[in-house]
Amino acid sequence: MKKLSVTHIASSLIFIGIFFIPFNSWEGIGFLGEFYRDSCFLFFSAAFLFLAFKRKIKIPHQNIIFQILILLSLWSFLATILNSSNILEYFFKNTTGIERFINQYGALIICAILLPITFYNAFFTLDTDILFFRIRKTLLASLFIVFTYAFIEVLIVKFDMLELKTTILNIFDYFPFTEAKIDPRGSRISSVSFEAPALGTYLLSISGWMFSYIITSRSIWKFIPTIIVVALAFLSGSRAAFFITLIQCVFFVAILLRNTKHSKAILRTSFTLILIIVATLGIYSKEITGYVKNEIQSFKLDDKQHSISNKSRFGIQQAMFKVFLDNPVAGTGYGLQAFESRKLYPVWAKRNNWEFRVMYLNQNDERFPPGYNIYLRYLSETGVVGFLIFCILLIQVFLWCYNNFNKHNLYSIVILISTIGFSMNWLKMDSLRIYAFWLCLSLIFILESKKIKNV
Repeated sequence: MKKLSVTHIASSLIFIGIFFIPFNSWEGIGFLGEFYRDSCFLFFSAAFLFLAFKRKIKIPHQNIIFQILILLSLWSFLATILNSSNILEYFFKNTTGIERFINQYGALIICAILLPITFYNAFFTLDTDILFFRIRKTLLASLFIVFTYAFIEVLIVKFDMLELKTTILNIFDYFPFTEAKIDPRGSRISSVSFEAPALGTYLLSISGWMFSYIITSRSIWKFIPTIIVVALAFLSGSRAAFFITLIQCVFFVAILLRNTKHSKAILRTSFTLILIIVATLGIYSKEITGYVKNEIQSFKLDDKQHSISNKSRFGIQQAMFKVFLDNPVAGTGYGLQAFESRKLYPVWAKRNNWEFRVMYLNQNDERFPPGYNIYLRYLSETGVVGFLIFCILLIQVFLWCYNNFNKHNLYSIVILISTIGFSMNWLKMDSLRIYAFWLCLSLIFILESKKIKNV
């Protein structure tokens, strides 16, 4: 098989995978572990296997961001070795400490090393502009499917048009990696994703790409992708996703105002939006005030609808911070905080909370409790050293965006807006399986490598 054909097949598989990023409402494949629902992972893995036929795999070893990823991986392994005496005694949910470490460290290597290298090698031969617009078109096509499902779901969930469930929505059962379903409580939408927070993560992951249409398109339709993203984030019922998306919008507008080419159009648009918002506040002041109060109340532990999830989230986060205080330098070892956290869950979080009884502390449920915060996860599992390395990684991405605003303006804006979303989203989740993040890093590797090559 020729080198070019292998690369072409690999890149095609990755584009298919990018399209299927949000499609994870199916049962999945159990032996894939935490990747079991991620349909896109199947195509990314296939691309990696095809690239294995290449005689030479390119590795962006000169890039400082990739070097930090290597350092993070090495320290995560070393931190575990430093805790080896405790690991041998760990046993929880029918899983030993060694088994848990192997699974979690394998996921780290896949996400932080193998995925970026796969994207890097598959896309390196493509023109960067062609690559950027092809990725964006793929994400847009996927978003339209997500929106179509969500639109029907809103009619069912919000407007009680239940007949659409059997007549139209069930057609999506024939769509790959999708099971047609609605929220039984009738308050949230998830579209083709398995839950509302997963849909929210997808939306904030692609927001920068969709916002960029405002820059590159002259059509009046250029605002449609942005409107869809913000509307779906709101309708999903994911409080964090909607808030993060709004923050991304604010940063995007602020960036555009720096450029005189876009400032007039943005100012006109902003002025129009302000008038609409003021008018809306005047007409629906009571409804909006009630909504804001409900959203603020939803973060409290005594909120009727969210009290269980709030107690679980805050209780687990508090326990993880206590684990860090007990193991400040090297943590407990990568992926192993739950073995210690389970002893430290506060009483107020477990009281009248079925999630701890049925899932988190149930030895018969093999799923480990989520950490709900990647920064606390790194503090508790790799200590202050691993936490600083991870933060330096994010800071370096922000610095790259800042230093390349003039040379790679469009790329920098998209990656910056995306990374703002990722960084905030990691305050509520502890997984590295945000594929758009590794896609952004691979773009940086490609741009930097071609810069060095052309010098």
